[in-house]
Amino acid sequence: MVKKIIALSDYITASDAAQLLSLKHGRPISAKYIRLLAKRVSNPVRTQQKGDRLLYCREDLEQVVIKKKSLRLKQKL
Repeated sequence: MVKKIIALSDYITASDAAQLLSLKHGRPISAKYIRLLAKRVSNPVRTQQKGDRLLYCREDLEQVVIKKKSLRLKQKL
């Protein structure tokens, strides 16, 4: 089986990915959240191991849509 060559220039670190998504969405997004995106079951972000670091696919991160949490105020009756 032929192994596909992966260009590491298409992959970025978690902190760079967090900065990319923060600029895209206009609010702070942590590197910890990027790691959670890679571990999710549906549409995970592709990762590549480089030494002791985990790199995240820029293409997958650009397609991610992060919804803002809606805060509902409960009224006391």
